Amino acid sequence: MATLIAYFGGSFDPVHQGHLATATELLTTLSLAKLFFLPAALSPLKTQSLASQHRIAMLKLAIQDVSSFFLDERECQRPHPSYTIETLRSLRAEYGTAQPLAFIMGMDSFIHLPKWRNWQQLTDFAHLIIVSRPDYDPDLSTELQEWLNNRRCNDRQLLECHPHGFVYFVTTHPHAVSSTDIRARIALGQNTHASLPPLVAAYIQQHHLYGATATNES
Repeated sequence: MATLIAYFGGSFDPVHQGHLATATELLTTLSLAKLFFLPAALSPLKTQSLASQHRIAMLKLAIQDVSSFFLDERECQRPHPSYTIETLRSLRAEYGTAQPLAFIMGMDSFIHLPKWRNWQQLTDFAHLIIVSRPDYDPDLSTELQEWLNNRRCNDRQLLECHPHGFVYFVTTHPHAVSSTDIRARIALGQNTHASLPPLVAAYIQQHHLYGATATNES
């Protein structure tokens, strides 16, 4: 029986089909017991993001029909700024010392990990699952590579046998969609329905988010 519980961090601004496809693939590939979407509050490394209540509402609509998908709102409820180390520490306190936990992030975030608060301690509370694209060979800093050398794991089963401590890389199918591109296309009045869950597209239209108007199709 699957025991690993994973938290998928990100801005989800907005959540799109690529996020959902990646989450579905990870659910199967990693034999996850549960996958929580963990929308970030305003990241200390970002200057702006859509109000959290809208991003949370869109996530609820996007995952409502998937029984293994859940939503964790703690980062949006925490006073700014929000740090992942605090989230993982709180999760470990809730689950206890034995439950295998993992935090999912993209490779683009991982290569900047040394900019995160207390980043060397993240694996003290959870495994890190790094999602990469095929044939993508990132240039890691010496500091990050040395830290990784003692934590990298190539055996998925070890993630279930240990509660935390490893960094595991997984390659998923690429999806030619990004939240940045979607926001830009909506602002230009272009159709983005193929990139968004239908209920999310309708929500964006209803609330005139990202520059959507009553006359465009986004």
